Amino acid sequence: MDKAIYGLVGVVLGVFLTVAKEWWFQHRKNKKDAQYLSIQVISMLDRYVAGCVEVVGDDGLYHGEPDEEGYSSIQVEVPKFAPEAAAVEWKSLPAELMYEILTFPNNIEVANNRISAAFEYAASPPDYSEGFEERQLQYSELGIEADNLASKLRQHSDLPKKPKRDWNPIEYMKNRKAEILKNRAEREKRQKALMDKLSEIESEESSDS
Repeated sequence: MDKAIYGLVGVVLGVFLTVAKEWWFQHRKNKKDAQYLSIQVISMLDRYVAGCVEVVGDDGLYHGEPDEEGYSSIQVEVPKFAPEAAAVEWKSLPAELMYEILTFPNNIEVANNRISAAFEYAASPPDYSEGFEERQLQYSELGIEADNLASKLRQHSDLPKKPKRDWNPIEYMKNRKAEILKNRAEREKRQKALMDKLSEIESEESSDS
């Protein structure tokens, strides 16, 4: 009886050790896959952020001057981010983080549609200021979002934080975004005041007649 029990315990222990060994190797592989993915995608995101910074600084002028005909025109092409092109094991990431990264191109598409609409329906020559303002706003937001994704990947995979530099591109984009939103709020306030004034004048004229 004792031999049978010992034999059963030995079998159970052997199965447990086999399962534990397989789990350990799979866990180690998943961690390596996640780290490799993170390094690849962080590099893509960092380059994307750098491209966003250039777009945010593009006011349509070349060395501070419009073109020969006096028009402002786009000087910097928008950056590209194509995570599906990376040969990595996406399933090694948590579902939520994987979702954020793989749906980020959708956010880029929405931003580009808003920019196109601003240039087509709101901006007017020769400076197209409304279009460039919208472009700077959208790419400041995209650059900040891309940097946040890169930070999440660094944290998830225990990778070093991005080194600090004398000039902070993220702060630059945040400041430009805040400046644009402030300017818009002030314009809307002035427009509302003007509309209220016009409405008041019309009301007075109607009363007089």
